[in-house]
Amino acid sequence: MPPEIKNPYTINPSSYRPYHLIHEIYVLSDACDRQVLDQFSMNNSQYRVFALLHQDQGQRMTTLGEKLMLSKSTITRIVDQLEERDWVKRMNDPNDRRAQYVVLTANGDFQRKEITAAHLQSLVERMDCLNHTEQTQLELLLDKLSSGLRSKIETENSNGAAADTSAGSTA
Repeated sequence: MPPEIKNPYTINPSSYRPYHLIHEIYVLSDACDRQVLDQFSMNNSQYRVFALLHQDQGQRMTTLGEKLMLSKSTITRIVDQLEERDWVKRMNDPNDRRAQYVVLTANGDFQRKEITAAHLQSLVERMDCLNHTEQTQLELLLDKLSSGLRSKIETENSNGAAADTSAGSTA
């Protein structure tokens, strides 16, 4: 049974404000990221995958999808695009023929360092409006919110899986 949803007109409107601020900051940060990444003809999704890769240690494509909460088809498309630029290559998993690892090429490693340096510089400039104490407070609050949301998602996913399992066992 789904939880009871309160009438949105009876909820204190100030409880929406943090959500709207987080959303606004996400949109603004995304726009800033695009400005930096456009210099390298790269989009945000490509960068998110790219940032998780290393030249000497591969990542399974399924692991990349799980870490970034992206579908298999989206990860495949992104890896295809990066592979076309000779920034990554796929390698078969010697222990599992069905699985593939993605690793940076030498060119990709160089590009990742360049792009990451530009991105980090942009992040420093964006966060400059907060002093060190404020940045620390913000980080603690966002970590707490992130953990709470992840826990909620995991709980709901496990409750859904348990419901699916029990529904399937009533024969």
